[in-house]
Amino acid sequence: MVFGAGGFLGGRICALLAERGIEHRGFTRSSGDRCRQFDLAVDHNYALDTQIGMYKPTAIINAAGATQGDISALTRGNVVAVQALLESARHHATNARFVQIGSAAEYGGAPQGTSQDEDAELRPGAAYGITKLAGSELVLRAQRNGADAVVLRSFNISGPGSPASTLLGRVVRQLGTTDALQLGSLEAWRDYVDVRDVAEAAVAVATVADRLPPVLNVGSGRAVLAREAVNRLVELSGTATKVVEGVAHAGHAGSAAEDVPWQQADTTLIQKHLGWSAAISLDQSLKDTWAARG
Repeated sequence: MVFGAGGFLGGRICALLAERGIEHRGFTRSSGDRCRQFDLAVDHNYALDTQIGMYKPTAIINAAGATQGDISALTRGNVVAVQALLESARHHATNARFVQIGSAAEYGGAPQGTSQDEDAELRPGAAYGITKLAGSELVLRAQRNGADAVVLRSFNISGPGSPASTLLGRVVRQLGTTDALQLGSLEAWRDYVDVRDVAEAAVAVATVADRLPPVLNVGSGRAVLAREAVNRLVELSGTATKVVEGVAHAGHAGSAAEDVPWQQADTTLIQKHLGWSAAISLDQSLKDTWAARG
């Protein structure tokens, strides 16, 4: 069962499962999707219990979450929803592996030039990271109490279909519609990893028989200056669009460059246990993102 199946990552996970002939059911809080509609933070516990009891999943992937909005919206999407799903799984899918899609925002920043492994200090810099960390801690508590659960901490997810809540998604949508891109500071160094690679990691974690560490990082292992990624997208667009820095996105819930100037994943653990590493370069990801613009 995949929750958040109508989203950027959840949709890719479902597509990959279908491609590999793995039976699955997708759930999303959005209307109009081909998945079943269900809002983990709002809908009744009985309805969730019924769905999980009916399908008896061997794995549950939670790719649902809130990336923008006020603290109440972030708490509902990243904490309340996780607790609801964990509680239902505890009663009706005792042996299912629970895969929580976490975020590098849970780590916060690190000294420039260093890589953050799964034991790195957790000091999120904004409400999004704080609520994602709270959700992950609920999953890790369940794991310590005997659940088969893994938190997959993804770094900055990029690639075709990047949503407007992300920096690169906003840039793609604005290119060709304006003479100047109004963006916040691009001094942040981020580890960009393609959504297709993250989907591969999520499916691998959900389907491998081996017991896994409670937390696994998913990233490229290479930090890139945000300005370089944006300029490359502008170059790929073939436009003469200017980039104007200093105007933060109104709905942005992530960490600003001045708060979290550097992030880079250490992916040693996931490579050791699953043989996974990012296969799609950032440049290829950006090319595909521009080619797939809608």
